[in-house]
Amino acid sequence: MRILIAGGYGVFGRLLAQELLASLPVQVVIAGRDIRRATRAAGALGAGAEPLALDLQDLASVASAATGCFAVVCAAGPFQGLPLGLPATVAREGVHWLDISDHAGWVLPLLADTALHRQAAAADAVVIPGLSTVPALSGALVRWARGKVASPRRARVTLFIGNRSAKGTASIASALWSRWHDPVRVELPVGDRVAFRSHIPAVTRMDDRRRLAVEFRVALEWRIVQEFVSIAQYFSRRAGTAGKLRLARWLGLVAAPLGRVGSDTGCLKVEVWSASGEMVSAVLMGGEQRMAVLPCLLALEALHRGELKARGCLQPDAWLAPDAWVDRLQARGLTFHSEVPRG
Repeated sequence: MRILIAGGYGVFGRLLAQELLASLPVQVVIAGRDIRRATRAAGALGAGAEPLALDLQDLASVASAATGCFAVVCAAGPFQGLPLGLPATVAREGVHWLDISDHAGWVLPLLADTALHRQAAAADAVVIPGLSTVPALSGALVRWARGKVASPRRARVTLFIGNRSAKGTASIASALWSRWHDPVRVELPVGDRVAFRSHIPAVTRMDDRRRLAVEFRVALEWRIVQEFVSIAQYFSRRAGTAGKLRLARWLGLVAAPLGRVGSDTGCLKVEVWSASGEMVSAVLMGGEQRMAVLPCLLALEALHRGELKARGCLQPDAWLAPDAWVDRLQARGLTFHSEVPRG
């Protein structure tokens, strides 16, 4: 089974490739614009990987590269700079498209594209954007928690990122597009943290949650790093895609020494309140980067086994039942715990 990973030599692409090679009978294609980086990454992965030079802006080349693959997985952010026609280009070849985007301007238009849905279904393919911590895991936890409380009205999703989690250019650039504001203290398993509201992740606007007001927050392990990111966001407001990418590369070099201390823990907490003030919480903990690629891995496993039979454009959290999400993530080594009111 041949799986092409666009951005395969990045932080998340390399980790996903490792997980795939350890879990499924696959040949992974490490694709990206820099063939030297792709070759080095493929060499480090061993015989199950091969490099490929690929520019995602060239849709004809993407179609050619997708031919003969089981799936194309995109880990090459920031998604703000990618053409929305990529999933359609891949689906036309009868190849599954999955990605790890958390950008509402990418995830939501794809899910709302009825023509893309019909095209993918007719080609016996799926298009699943957002298969990452947000919105896939956050959405799954929201669905799990709201099912435990009567008359749910509002929810809060908080993502904690450890300081030692490697931060690639795409991750930093994605953060520059967000606007962190309205700080509040949130109680997390790692201690109370100041968490800033962010507008980027698509979890706050999923169609099946229209009656549930959802806010998304980010908390970093070190407050000084959080303030540094907020300052960078302010100065990057008027910069375009190319400007944000240049700034992200520079910030990555500056932040690298700081990333040698602290923890690599990731924590995702969801709290759902009822109209009467009753609250249910659900928490996932594990390595932050590994947590981010597991939804994509689980979807590929389900497609490989024939469990995921639906075709077309699928919501990243809804293709699997909430309890099944919890079970499979725990089987993969993540820790889950919850607080549910008695009675």
